[in-house]
Amino acid sequence: MYKKLLVGVALLAILTTVLAACSIHGTSSGPSGPVAHMGGANCTQSSITISKGQSITIINDVAVEHIITNGTWASGAIKLSKESGAPTYNHTFNGNDSDALGPFNTSGTFQFLCTVHPGMNLTVVVK
Repeated sequence: MYKKLLVGVALLAILTTVLAACSIHGTSSGPSGPVAHMGGANCTQSSITISKGQSITIINDVAVEHIITNGTWASGAIKLSKESGAPTYNHTFNGNDSDALGPFNTSGTFQFLCTVHPGMNLTVVVK
């Protein structure tokens, strides 16, 4: 009697483990498209090239605030501007977070900057 109960409990434990393992299979924890990373006071890559219709995920890899908006740093000064066809963007990152920028539905070159960190620019080239 106890052998049958013990075998039943063991089989139930194995079945539970298999079902739990299958339920987490295939989950994704990261962005699926193009990404641009930010460090303490700069973009780890100053330019990214994407295809028309795509969005990018901007990832703040550090616990530092960044405010990203349309425009560029030029000669040490902020030049706020939005190119024709660029998505309007103004997002505050609080540290170790991310946000989607786009979609970019027009081909061209688009400029974004961090208003907190002088010289921190991101260029998005859309083909």
